[in-house]
Amino acid sequence: MTLATTEDATSRQSTERGTTAPRPSSHDRDQAPPVESGTEVRSRNKGERRRVDPGASRSEAVPEPVIRRAATADDVDSLEQFVFRHGNYFDSYLATEPGRFSFWSREKRGLVSYTCRGNVVLVGGGLIAPDDHKPQLLKELMDQALPRNLTVAFHNMGDQDLELFRRFGFQVTQWGEEPIIDLGSQTWAGKPYEWVRRQTNFCKRNGVVAFEVRPEELTARQWSRTLYEVLEVAAESLERKPQSEEMKFFEGRIDNHDLGLRRLFVARSGNGTGRIEGFVICNPMHGGTMWATEMYRHRLDSVRGTVACLFHHLMQQLQSEGARGVTMCLDPGFGCETPMPGDSAITRRGFTLAAKYFNFVFDLAGVRHFKSRFRPRYEKRYVFAYPKVTVRSALAFTEVTGLLRLNYRKVVGSLYRQIRNRHLRKNLSDAATAD
Repeated sequence: MTLATTEDATSRQSTERGTTAPRPSSHDRDQAPPVESGTEVRSRNKGERRRVDPGASRSEAVPEPVIRRAATADDVDSLEQFVFRHGNYFDSYLATEPGRFSFWSREKRGLVSYTCRGNVVLVGGGLIAPDDHKPQLLKELMDQALPRNLTVAFHNMGDQDLELFRRFGFQVTQWGEEPIIDLGSQTWAGKPYEWVRRQTNFCKRNGVVAFEVRPEELTARQWSRTLYEVLEVAAESLERKPQSEEMKFFEGRIDNHDLGLRRLFVARSGNGTGRIEGFVICNPMHGGTMWATEMYRHRLDSVRGTVACLFHHLMQQLQSEGARGVTMCLDPGFGCETPMPGDSAITRRGFTLAAKYFNFVFDLAGVRHFKSRFRPRYEKRYVFAYPKVTVRSALAFTEVTGLLRLNYRKVVGSLYRQIRNRHLRKNLSDAATAD
């Protein structure tokens, strides 16, 4: 299949199929009155019963969802199933997002999901294919790219693909590490997990209940209400962040297409019948045997520990279903201070400096501290670039992701808060110092 290098509205529309609701404004956030406890249904685990979202049954009106169904709906279903089976990275499932290009191998056994700026091709999700087909998929991609002098950059790649890409002449640069929780025989007992249990217990004492929401178990109106609240929480969560908008391409969206095979976990106050305090969306990996906590948000005035409670709950649920692990996605700039032979100084130094000096913009230290409380193991993550990372490709990356689209008023506010709380932030830990 031909490698596209310009925006194609038709190809974008062919993947647009989903339920959307208008993003709520900041003035419409009143908590609705609680309703009776929700219905319980049998879960995927034999004998276990699970809560259906009771807060979705509240009576006040919300905007009707807009349903967009493309003529190629069956193709989208096939794409979701293919990525579910063969996606091995936390961002692989984002190949199903609208606005991305798909490069398929001639045999249709492999997929590369990408976007582009000028002559720079930015790939997310890795080589989505059976292991035995990955060399052929990469060869076909490069056969298209080389004659056109394109720069090709794969992001969030792991050690398992290192040798293959080096054989094709890619420059390899570590740009962070990925924290992974091996569920296995995890019990969450003992002193190492005392903090996690404390957050969960505090939330329970304050009437916060965490559970999974499945659209197929709700009416259209109930799902519209839940989705509207989730978007409301996401918008509120962004209000104090220095970014002027959500990051794109390497972070999923929920406002423009179906939830698909992703999973939504919410925490509601009022013993499960009040407002949504926070949510987590998980992407499938390795055929659903692993899941990635790809997006998580909470209200500015949510009950303390809401996100930790959500993580604890979803990990326990996934463990009970037989999942072998949960990844907490990329920790940018972590563990990449030491140069690799022939790597990109632009990438390595850029992310190292951001992690060290620009926490008032990205707060990588705060996110790292939170993730370290779950005692993950870490795997290295790389950027593979052909022929190498350039200033142009770095600029393309920032443009596509919106990494530096900042609200400078909020940047100043974030800097002020971090200076004011600098003594507390000295206690933040990372993987190296977690006790």
